[in-house]
Order: sequence, then structure tokens, then C-alpha cells
Amino acid sequence: MKIDFHTHVWNTQLDQVDEFTGRLTELGIDAGVVLPIAPYMTNEAVADLVTKGAGKVIGFASVVPFAETTGIPREDPLATLDHAVNTLGLRGLKLHPLIQGFALNDPGLVPVVSAAGDLGIPVLFHTGPANGRAGRIENGRITLLDDLAIMCPNTVLIAGHADPLGDAPYLARKHKNVYLETSISWSRWGKLIPGLVRQVVEESGPDKILYGTDFSLGRDQRVVDTDAVFESSGLSSDALALVYGGNAVRLLNLS
Repeated sequence: MKIDFHTHVWNTQLDQVDEFTGRLTELGIDAGVVLPIAPYMTNEAVADLVTKGAGKVIGFASVVPFAETTGIPREDPLATLDHAVNTLGLRGLKLHPLIQGFALNDPGLVPVVSAAGDLGIPVLFHTGPANGRAGRIENGRITLLDDLAIMCPNTVLIAGHADPLGDAPYLARKHKNVYLETSISWSRWGKLIPGLVRQVVEESGPDKILYGTDFSLGRDQRVVDTDAVFESSGLSSDALALVYGGNAVRLLNLS
């Protein structure tokens, strides 16, 4: 089982779910976790992708974590999240500190992040920089998850794009509720530093790593590059099985 824990279907591609799932299959991926960013994609749109994806799309929800952001009233994030999970059947929550305008250790996150834990779903955060000009890079600094992990001990927190050269392995080892997702940064540094991927997996624990690529239509190379660093890592078949899909199956309660 191979599950890509970080994929996107953009608003302009909502009618291309067959192409999306077809590319996943051709790239050797059994299912992709589709991550939206509120308010730019609705949870209903993601749920529709799940239905049309015939078992190859795993949908996450997104909410604007504060009911009022930059003076613009938003939907109640707690009610929106409850609806997304209990009515729409989505299996996790994606939050983006740069685009949505918050710091990863903001105490104001506690209600919605704790609610996710109560609902039995993980929360995946963008960590690190982003290509666009929106937001402050400081807001997504991965070490800020240290505070949030302490404030929300009963919620699984996943660091998206977790930088293997920084404090990510230490955070995963320190906190039982912190996991690392591999997209972009692991392929970038892994191909430059032989042995890095194996070292980070072993330091963090293979049960704390989630294979992700940031795949979307037209971005096959992201999968190719990520696969290359794992296939050459020297990790045991048991460790790779956990990274590629076993950990995702456990966290998402997949059958």
C-alpha cells in the first residue's frame, strides 16, 4: 500500500478527477490525500472528489481557524469542521499558517486543533516557506509546533514539508503526537546528502514518517524525485512499508 499524504486538486481541476487518479495509478500510488486550503476550496468540493475518486482520493477538510480574520467574518470553524467530518466524511484537517494568517504556536488555534483531536482526525500544517508572497515565513517555522504539541497533546499534528535538516526529527521524537510528512524538502536535500533520509527516519522513528510528494496534475516529477531518495535510502522493507502507507492507514483509520 502506497499513500501519498500530500496532494492537491486545484479549483481549476475539479472536473479532472479521473485524470488525477489515473496519474496516481501510473506513478504507483494507491491513494492520495487531497489537501484544500480554506476559504479557497470548499470542503464540499473535496467530498465530491472523494466520491468520484472511487477509493483513490482521501479527503481532508480545511477551515479558517479564526472566525474573524483581518476583519472579515468567517464561518464558525468548529461547526464547519464538525460538519466536514461527521456529515461529509472527511478524514483530516489542513491548515496553512502563511496563507491563513496565523503562527503555528498561536494559542488561538487550540479550540479548533483540540476539536480535531476529539473528532479523531489528524491536523496537517504547512511548515517552512512558500513560493507566494502571502504570509510571513516565521509563522510556519516548524519549531513552533513544539508549543502547539504541548497545548494540544491529544491531537495528531503533522508537519507538512518537514525539513529533514532542521529540528523536525527532534520534534517527532520528543512528542508522541508529532509526525513528519516528506514532500518537497526530503527529495531536495536527500539527493544532495547521501544517507540523510535513512538517518532522519531512524532518528524520528519509522512510525513517525508519512510519505508525501505535493503531487498535482502536471507535477509527476515530485513523485519521481521523492521515490528516488527513499528507494536509495537503504531503509528496511518494514520501515519503508510504514512510511509508504502503514502509518497513514493507522492515523486515518483506513480498513
